[in-house]
Amino acid sequence: MKLVIKGEKVFDGKNVTPDNSILIEDGFIKEVGKNLKGDEVKEFPGSFLMPGMVDAHIHLSGATSGSLLMESLAKDPRTRLLRASAWMEKLLRAGFTTVRDCGEENALFLRDAIKMGTLRGPNIFAAGKPLSQTFGHGELSHTTPLEWNAQRGMSELCDGAEECIKAARKVFRQGSDFIKIFSTGGVLSEKDHPNQEQFTMDEIRAIVKEAEKAGTYVAAHAHGDAGIRNAIEGGIRTIEHCTLASEDTLKLMLKKDVSLTPTLSIQVLLKKYGRELGVNEWGLNKINEVMEGAAVMVPKANKLGLNILCGTDLGFETGRDIDIGKNWTELIFLAEMGGLTPVESLRTATGNAGKIGMKAGTILPGLPADIVVINGDPGEDIREIEKITEVFRNGREVISG
Repeated sequence: MKLVIKGEKVFDGKNVTPDNSILIEDGFIKEVGKNLKGDEVKEFPGSFLMPGMVDAHIHLSGATSGSLLMESLAKDPRTRLLRASAWMEKLLRAGFTTVRDCGEENALFLRDAIKMGTLRGPNIFAAGKPLSQTFGHGELSHTTPLEWNAQRGMSELCDGAEECIKAARKVFRQGSDFIKIFSTGGVLSEKDHPNQEQFTMDEIRAIVKEAEKAGTYVAAHAHGDAGIRNAIEGGIRTIEHCTLASEDTLKLMLKKDVSLTPTLSIQVLLKKYGRELGVNEWGLNKINEVMEGAAVMVPKANKLGLNILCGTDLGFETGRDIDIGKNWTELIFLAEMGGLTPVESLRTATGNAGKIGMKAGTILPGLPADIVVINGDPGEDIREIEKITEVFRNGREVISG
């Protein structure tokens, strides 16, 4: 059966086009044009049609508080997995039909359940357990016994090139689609600082080599300038956060075709609600510095022409205005804090994902028919991105009304 979705405007992942309809057959886009005909036509008068969105940095943890240390030690991973399964519907309702999980073992099981049809949700591209050095951001606490990390930790700890090679092979064996590493300290880890370098160049290059052998790539959590440059020179494909990058480092990213995921949502969330959500004191003490850096960095990166990706870095439910199921807040922050135009913001959650090899975020013949219908025009006013009425996943209407 040939299905036509008809609105008023079509944003194809790059630009708002003069087209108003999309022809779908067998779950794939067949044609985009004006007033197309099909066996069935679903009309949405006055609506804005756009690709299903991509959250390129999320953590499908099933956590319910901002203390990641307590969540990892006191909550059974199976309980968190069941909680995270309920997030799948919320993500679809938010218009996100694809997510890239940047570090959470449960995401591997959620991905497979969705592929098998056991669970309905977005397409998941999962890193599984990220790789961290000892005394790295991946430890979360630097005072708890190291052996606790082996039992309940959220990262694979590895030191030296040989251990890094083994850790990379281990996470690929567990099913990871790509590798996530920490090349600087962070906000929610105890004793390190976002500016501190983590992993040596030899370690980073060893991990990147293993990823290339497996036909994929490495993403790096990196705040400080030196750690960002190490990641870029080591062959990393995407830099997550990048808050304290210098302009010279941003230019190097552009030269090396490295993508940027600023993750503004988590920063605003921690600033506004961190204490009441249980975030540890060390995280509250570090958030201001990275936010100030991001406010300077994002406009520079956009002006230079870097490929910017929408990524919320959300990893726990909040019950607030920034939450799982409201992932479109990242587009609003990119526009209002980062200086992107509405169309530029839309691209971060759609067409820009194609530059890191994701077959998502674009309305183009031959691609899966993941379509979002919006009762508004976010191409003119980005805040209208939340006015989602219908969502189609592989050509099937999964969210209605």
